Amino acid sequence: MKRLTFIGAIVFMGGIFLFGMIHLATANYIPSMSGWSGPPGKFQQVRNEIGANTPYILSIFFVIIGLLLLFHKEVKAIFSFLKEDNEA
Repeated sequence: MKRLTFIGAIVFMGGIFLFGMIHLATANYIPSMSGWSGPPGKFQQVRNEIGANTPYILSIFFVIIGLLLLFHKEVKAIFSFLKEDNEA
């Protein structure tokens, strides 16, 4: 396994783990809520109250970056194909 692929797998799994932990913490906190104000919704309100917005966004970035690193060759081939297609 190449080093870049290994790093991509670690970042991807870390993002998935962090995403799952945020959802678990949110699910544990929801029953103790007395109410919430309409527009953002219950899930967003809980994330605001427990301060999990930054890790939530970070987990999504980790998943995206991990996938890009995992499929680096494929992404590079697609971009080179699109570049050649635009030049012709």
